[in-house]
Amino acid sequence: MKRWTAAAATALVLSGYGAAGVAHAQQGDSSAPIDVSANQQETINSKCITIFRGNVEILQDRSRMRAQQVTVYSAKRAGSESGCGNAQRLEAEGDVYVVSENQKARGDRAVYTFSDNTAVLTGDVILTKGKDVARGDRLTVNTKTNDAKLESNATGRGSARRVRAVFYQDDSKKSDTAAAADQPAQR
Repeated sequence: MKRWTAAAATALVLSGYGAAGVAHAQQGDSSAPIDVSANQQETINSKCITIFRGNVEILQDRSRMRAQQVTVYSAKRAGSESGCGNAQRLEAEGDVYVVSENQKARGDRAVYTFSDNTAVLTGDVILTKGKDVARGDRLTVNTKTNDAKLESNATGRGSARRVRAVFYQDDSKKSDTAAAADQPAQR
């Protein structure tokens, strides 16, 4: 089981949105222990599949992923009928929540593909960091380069697909300006 969990749990922490709306994967400690809990676990060695069902929670370092089901697909070892190798893909389904220290992502489904370091979160995607919020239908993140793309099926004016984001200004700048205005002028 350790073959897949460290990379998968870390990679699925998808969010990280700043004022520019640029995403990056959680930069946690990938060597930290992984704690996986679920109502049920099923391993199908003949197909190299491990399925966690029911209130699945994966914790690593300061990152957490929750879903109703998480399925891990591993490669078959060459020359072995029952030997399974490294993980190839991880799929999380049903109210997927991915949380890091101050960032959160939510969607209906998440898929992480190990070969190309790509994580995709789909279905009513909501991303938050502090008070900033972004919404769409599909978030794709390359966890090596931190490149991200948020897309939407919702249409705005005309036929253009639209994502929606609200970013708040830095409150500390406002409070510094207000404090300076309250100070009496010195001669």
